[in-house]
Amino acid sequence: MKIVNCIILFLFLSNLGNTQTIINAERLIGGQDSTIYALAFSYSGTKGNSNTDQFKISPSFVLLKEKHEYKLFGAYSLLSDSDKRILESGFFHLRHNFKLTNRIKTFEFYQLQFNEVLLLSKREVYGGGIKFNLLKRDSTAIDFSTGLMREIEFLNEKELLPDEISRTKYYRATFVKNLKWKINETVSIHNVLYYQPYLKDFNDYRLLNEFNLIVSTTKHLEFLTSLTTRYDSKPPGDLKKFDNVMSVGLNVKF
Repeated sequence: MKIVNCIILFLFLSNLGNTQTIINAERLIGGQDSTIYALAFSYSGTKGNSNTDQFKISPSFVLLKEKHEYKLFGAYSLLSDSDKRILESGFFHLRHNFKLTNRIKTFEFYQLQFNEVLLLSKREVYGGGIKFNLLKRDSTAIDFSTGLMREIEFLNEKELLPDEISRTKYYRATFVKNLKWKINETVSIHNVLYYQPYLKDFNDYRLLNEFNLIVSTTKHLEFLTSLTTRYDSKPPGDLKKFDNVMSVGLNVKF
């Protein structure tokens, strides 16, 4: 069993996860049987005319076996001004995959999150489905997943429009396309697209696309650029339908 003791990721320009309703569970992927522990941390602050602190921590754990794959990861973000909390968000996600064949896996997951930016007091999601490997070569891999999930959501009533409902219980379908392309020994691309429609109204849906460009300079050092786009066809309150987040980072492995 191969063990990676720790991965520390410093994000220089990052709000990743703060404006997302869909959590990308495909970012934590291993190859052979292994145990992976990871920790991402970022901090930014201002002092002077304004005094702000923004802090985020994202631990994760992956256990890969011959037939089973387990993922447990989360994040917590806090923005404060002069010791007063402004915005807070967080989530944790638990996922299991079972290998049926070399190209087919099942998946089950549970997720709990809150996000003041998106007016989420609490969202609880659980579900499952099946994942197909459509293409697997030395440099390229394409996967497609489809399934069903139950979504229980509590929104901040004070920020909603007069006719909006603050508590909903929906069944949504989930579709995921995952592309990994290793262009050469140094540069690789990872793109994930999520589509989650409400089963009783397909005009109510969410999209998330996360594009990652990874440049490996050494065995222990990677530079990462990420562009994330979120779209919600029916966002609550006065929120916009689109969110775009760009981040640049350094991945140090040891």
